[in-house]
Amino acid sequence: MKFIINQNLPKDIPFDYQYLVSKLDSYKYPRDKISLMLKNHEIIRVKKGLYIVSEDYDGNVDKNLIANLIYGPSYVSLDSALSYWGLIPERVIQISSVTNRKNKEFDTPKGNYSYRYQNNAVVSVGVERIKAKGYFFLIASKEKALLDKIATTKKLEPQLDFRSLIEEDFRIDMDEFEDMDSEKINNLSKYYRKRSVIGFASWYKKEYS
Repeated sequence: MKFIINQNLPKDIPFDYQYLVSKLDSYKYPRDKISLMLKNHEIIRVKKGLYIVSEDYDGNVDKNLIANLIYGPSYVSLDSALSYWGLIPERVIQISSVTNRKNKEFDTPKGNYSYRYQNNAVVSVGVERIKAKGYFFLIASKEKALLDKIATTKKLEPQLDFRSLIEEDFRIDMDEFEDMDSEKINNLSKYYRKRSVIGFASWYKKEYS
């Protein structure tokens, strides 16, 4: 793990205020030192109590990990996960996540992060742990990300034209789409309590099983 010279701060993971203060215990006034480090752009305050080393000092923290830590419990999903798994071609700027807490958005120096509510049962299934640089972040499987997308899209009816929705509205790569796990979609759909999600799972199983 890389560190800032003389500060012993990790460059690849976020850290909280207590950890930062503990690394500055040789200073008489640690809070003043933190203010100076922020002013000099050595560190960045992502949100109150959460910091990262800036890129000016070789900081390199994955935004998916930041998303997990800004507001939780949560996991990366929706368009961000669909992009990660290659189901949509666009590079997503805002990092979208799902949580069992209320909807929330954060505009930070390290990008925009949005969180959409789903019930506890939904949040507890279909999530994968991805290892990167020695740490793990949580992200929806491609099947789960698509179901989250359907569940959080307003005014969808269970008998709608799903092919048009997927191909035209969601801009999903159809080769990747047709290669998804039908049984996983069916099993996950039961947790949502959404007619649109159950309707989609039934349609997908009929079309692609």
